[in-house]
Amino acid sequence: MARGGFSLLDGDPLFELQRAAHLVGGRHAVLPRALTLAAIGWLAPLLLTAISGRERGALVPLHTRFLVCIPVLLWAERFVDRRVRAAVAGFTERGIVTAAALPRFREIVASAEQQLHSVRAAVAIVAIAFAISAVGSLFGLLPHASALDWWIAYLSLPLFRIVLLRWLWRWMVWAMLLLRTSRLDLRLEPTHPDLAGGLGFLEHAATSFLSLQVAAGAVLAGRLATNLGGRAADLRVEKQEIIGFSLIAIAMTLGPLLPFCRKLVRTERLGKLDYGRLSSRHNQQFADRWLGAPDGAPLGDPSISSLADLGTSYGSIDRMRPLPIGRRSLAAILVVCLAPALPALLLHAQLQEMLTRVVKTLLF
Repeated sequence: MARGGFSLLDGDPLFELQRAAHLVGGRHAVLPRALTLAAIGWLAPLLLTAISGRERGALVPLHTRFLVCIPVLLWAERFVDRRVRAAVAGFTERGIVTAAALPRFREIVASAEQQLHSVRAAVAIVAIAFAISAVGSLFGLLPHASALDWWIAYLSLPLFRIVLLRWLWRWMVWAMLLLRTSRLDLRLEPTHPDLAGGLGFLEHAATSFLSLQVAAGAVLAGRLATNLGGRAADLRVEKQEIIGFSLIAIAMTLGPLLPFCRKLVRTERLGKLDYGRLSSRHNQQFADRWLGAPDGAPLGDPSISSLADLGTSYGSIDRMRPLPIGRRSLAAILVVCLAPALPALLLHAQLQEMLTRVVKTLLF
């Protein structure tokens, strides 16, 4: 493991290349890179559009990609990295990984770091980003009738894809790390107050990847709004994209946590059996001591407190969740899934008309 702990960024060849170019460092970790990418991938096509006199509406996808999506993805790097770093450290700091499995866990973390530091993976990401444009042009999916089309197809879109694909690679490494860790001998506590056997700390890392969905959702929202803005149609025409995006968002957030489901269910089942037997013995001894002694004085006796504590512990086991995720996080996932449809809904429904109807309903 690295001296500063596991990191999605430190040692990443593409990230280190940006650092060497003095685009990363100090307080300005996002702005220099965002401006540089925007100047190449967005400003140049904007100027070419103005010169050629073409319809500017065709650049809406570039607006959302370079002015919203890429800045969000760049900002999310430190945001997600801090939470993933804490989650990986949490397995050892909280005693989740047993002493016998600790060497194997360290090997898993080292392997994940090696994958993130791989120069081959970085080169493959760049090659795939440009190859997609070549394949798209070959099959007529990308227009190339003018210099503007060529710039967008072979420079703007590949730059965007590199940022996006690098994030997908980081997520894949994170998901594989959790999958391999879930197969180790883990010490899960059925009575842990996080109701997830002690794995509740994974929730913050898992939900931090929603920032990727927010960025991708901005691109989808822009496209939906553009498609519905020029014709009289309802959102049902685009429902497949919204459903597909929602499934991807759910899978990327909850998918890495699914391997722990079996262990959590088993921990709950065994916890109920163990604490059920303990409660039975305790309750029988409590009844023998107090219910059969009419002259007893139970007021303030510690056995009454232990009776209540056992009941609380058993109740915690009964409320254990099959995944280390809470209701607030599930609500956040739902909001992110539905957010891309909001601009299109507002555009199609005409915001002024919607507000007028609300006022009429309230006042009349």
